[in-house]
Amino acid sequence: MNAKHIIICILATLSLSPLAFAEKSGRYVNSREGLNIREEPNAGAAKVGALKYGEFVAVAGEGEKASIDGIEARWAKIIINLNGLNLDDDYNTYGWVFGGYLQEKCPMSEEEIISYLKRLSKTDEDWLQTEYFPEDSGAYMQGKEWERPDFSRALPNYASYFWHFETNNEVVAVRDCLMYWKGYYGSLRFVKAGTKFKVLRVADWGMEDGILYPIYETDDDTLIRGIDVTGSDSVSRASDGKGGFHTLVYQPILEDTTLDDVYEFNQWRNGKRTLAEALEEYFSSTTLYEGRFLRGGLETNFAEYTDPQGKTYRLGIGSRASFLKLRYPLNMDNPVPILEAGSYSDVMRYYLTKLSTLEAKSDGRAYLREICEYGYTSADGGYDGLAYHYFDDDGVYVYQYQTDEMGNIEENQRYQYVQYGNPYEFHSISNSLESGEPTGKSRFGCFTKGSYWNPICRLKLRSSAGTGGEVLGTIEGGTLLEALEEGKKATIDGYTSAWVKVRAVNRERFVDGGDFTQTGWVFGAYLD
Repeated sequence: MNAKHIIICILATLSLSPLAFAEKSGRYVNSREGLNIREEPNAGAAKVGALKYGEFVAVAGEGEKASIDGIEARWAKIIINLNGLNLDDDYNTYGWVFGGYLQEKCPMSEEEIISYLKRLSKTDEDWLQTEYFPEDSGAYMQGKEWERPDFSRALPNYASYFWHFETNNEVVAVRDCLMYWKGYYGSLRFVKAGTKFKVLRVADWGMEDGILYPIYETDDDTLIRGIDVTGSDSVSRASDGKGGFHTLVYQPILEDTTLDDVYEFNQWRNGKRTLAEALEEYFSSTTLYEGRFLRGGLETNFAEYTDPQGKTYRLGIGSRASFLKLRYPLNMDNPVPILEAGSYSDVMRYYLTKLSTLEAKSDGRAYLREICEYGYTSADGGYDGLAYHYFDDDGVYVYQYQTDEMGNIEENQRYQYVQYGNPYEFHSISNSLESGEPTGKSRFGCFTKGSYWNPICRLKLRSSAGTGGEVLGTIEGGTLLEALEEGKKATIDGYTSAWVKVRAVNRERFVDGGDFTQTGWVFGAYLD
């Protein structure tokens, strides 16, 4: 009894006569071979269609008992095509199925539905009609009452005002998952990992393993679970120089957050707000996120690294961060993936950066090995500082500049870490400590098209080769650049070098704001 083509519409709320099938709004098909629909309630009647395994059907009534395949049950009258607003509408189309192959709950697990719809996504039938997501998963809870949640962690609300400036309310699916079209009829659709959505608002809340998460309404009138997505700024890609990418995807999470915090924030004990309203107000608060970022950022619920061949590895971060970025310094002789973790503390306004190599292992996990950690203080009380890193052919340089509250220079030096033996191990060079800012070099004739470079300091990107060119933006030290063209020579600050037309290899932003998307010219003396 294989299904060929099914047109089954679902009525969200049915008012049934007092029959055996009347307690629920519908039933699910539990026959893996599918279920034939017949004109009359008997096995010899003409077939008018078929149902898929796991399909949800609206039951309008019941017929006589029958025994089929050793199962005794009543025939069920179902709606094949719902044209009206109730079961008595004369325009509705009905059929009959054997009720022994119907049950109250969906017989398919979440994994089975994803696998099934993934196969169907290659055709036009990439949906599964359903009343709601499988009940035992606690996934979609809209319209259902649930007990006071007991949670200690929560995922951010990317539909809030705060995240509009960070992500433009864009989320990315972190795994193959499902979305629910919430209209008058309900259906699940398959979502491939990496799919982007614009979230409009929080429609409801869900729980999984003690984690509270929003259920979002998207700009295409669907619902998607917060546990399945992350903010678009939590996806970092680094080119391997061969058309592939090293990719990091992580999901920030609010630790040590409970319903008591929501109570205190909302003061809603007098019943002025529903639980869902109170949760949304709390997790939409800009002060909630700003406070966490001022104390070192957010914890990470999970992180995954994907190599250029598409193999994915689970990654443990182990500390808070305001942001995580994946680097692959193609200007090194032997590049390896490097994780850059940045955080900020409002105590003395201290900015911290930690660099670690990221090595994928055969056990399906990726491991971090720290290279270095550096930081600086920049505060209104007189403290001023700057620190950054850049790569060369065999390692990484760190430059730190710091003054005290009186403006006296406390630190103005650079130091080096180089690969030694294992390319994932970087070692400090004890005699590499040098005073002052990184210095340029006179060079030309080496900026071949397709070669890779790092600025050794903050560098102006100009519209043309020369200091008279319009400044398009300021490039941060260490930004990976690809040379496109070598231009004319010039002497600046005592260095004679060629101007170089460059582009950013990966997604970057200028120091002074704005996305680094255009090509431009830089003075080559300050490239390494």
